[in-house]
Amino acid sequence: MRRAILLTLIFMTLCTLTVSSKELVTQEGTSTLIVSGKTLKVTLDTVRGLTLGVTSYADNKTVEFYVYNESLGKDGFNVFDAEGNELLPTSFSYREDIDGNIVVTFNYEQGSKSFIILNSPYYDFKVQFDFNQRVEVALPFISYQNQTLGPDSSYYMTYDKFSGQKTLFAVASNQGTFKFQRYELESGRGVLESFAGPMRLIHIKQALPEHYEAIVKDLQNFGGVTIFSWIYHGIVYFLFWLYQWSGNFGWALIIFTIVTRFILYPLYHIQTKSMLMMRMLQPDVDRIKKKYKDPRKQQEAMMALYKEKGYNPASGCLPILLQLPVLILLYNAIRYFSEAMAYSPGFLIWKDLSVGNFVMNIPFIIITVVVGIYSSLLTAQDARSARSGVIMQIIFPILFATFPSGLLLYWTTQSVLQLMISWVVYRRHGIKGLTLRQMLSLPEKPAK
Repeated sequence: MRRAILLTLIFMTLCTLTVSSKELVTQEGTSTLIVSGKTLKVTLDTVRGLTLGVTSYADNKTVEFYVYNESLGKDGFNVFDAEGNELLPTSFSYREDIDGNIVVTFNYEQGSKSFIILNSPYYDFKVQFDFNQRVEVALPFISYQNQTLGPDSSYYMTYDKFSGQKTLFAVASNQGTFKFQRYELESGRGVLESFAGPMRLIHIKQALPEHYEAIVKDLQNFGGVTIFSWIYHGIVYFLFWLYQWSGNFGWALIIFTIVTRFILYPLYHIQTKSMLMMRMLQPDVDRIKKKYKDPRKQQEAMMALYKEKGYNPASGCLPILLQLPVLILLYNAIRYFSEAMAYSPGFLIWKDLSVGNFVMNIPFIIITVVVGIYSSLLTAQDARSARSGVIMQIIFPILFATFPSGLLLYWTTQSVLQLMISWVVYRRHGIKGLTLRQMLSLPEKPAK
């Protein structure tokens, strides 16, 4: 079995791939052009040269948070001249540049306007203006109540909640002047940088780095950033820093799991100590059960035994309860980057850790099942509990087989670390665990 695992790991290493996996897709209609990526979908009106809708993809959720509605006011990056007349394009074209971005250009008699949909995980795009006269641009907004201008009118942002998702639409530029729902360009030339998506601070910082701190303050005023947001942000920032340092989300996830596992080790140590104590007391507990048939007397005798040995049955439960919210936070931190993983170089045999299916995740399933079986044999007190543990260790990985490969990489790494720590602790206390034959209640092999 050890040789099989070793050969599997060697094969995975030899099959290392470094291929980026996500491209933007265009879909042209009679009067529309849809540009879709892993994180964002932008729908453009090719007749009037404006934005009809913006949809974000996050946490396996599709949220259409901006829809152009002329009855509420023109706000789709419409262009107006000095007299307030809307300018309409005479033609349009689109192309893919060398970075994989989609550039959609609308030509006017007075100049041009280009939407640059970035092949990026950060929910960002640009709008470039090149006119020979003063123009005013209508800016998209998603909330009448939560909208504001940045310091020195350097950006305009609106914030709201859609389908439970905190969403931000912010546009910024070093040229021109921002007003509420309007952007003025005296020279007719300028570039708008836009963030349109879920309120993820790391993504906002990557999309609009110069305005990040001011935007965060505005989000705090709107109630979008809380104390919990900063705790959560600290965890996801650490994972993002590991990604920037290693250059790959696969290695970042492995290092992240190792570090967090050791941080949580004191809680695990208390839990393991309680389990070992219970294992030592098990013969005495069995004798009490045989001696007393009355449940009440059994309970009284066991409480007396626990008191004599200084053992608290609840001491093993508290560490588990304390670990649960932390583990949920860690799980959500990984989901935070599930879409961004598509833009990371491939990891070993996996081209894209943001997606997954049974075939792609077979190596994770095999390793997790093998590790789980060994762990159940090591920690179980009897054959019955070992069999129950083995069944659960086989079922759970199969249930999660279609999850993103990045999540299974985290789960597999954690399982391996858990087994290594348990093996060291149990070996230190002289506990070898059960064998497969003992678990299956088979007679021992005759001595040679």
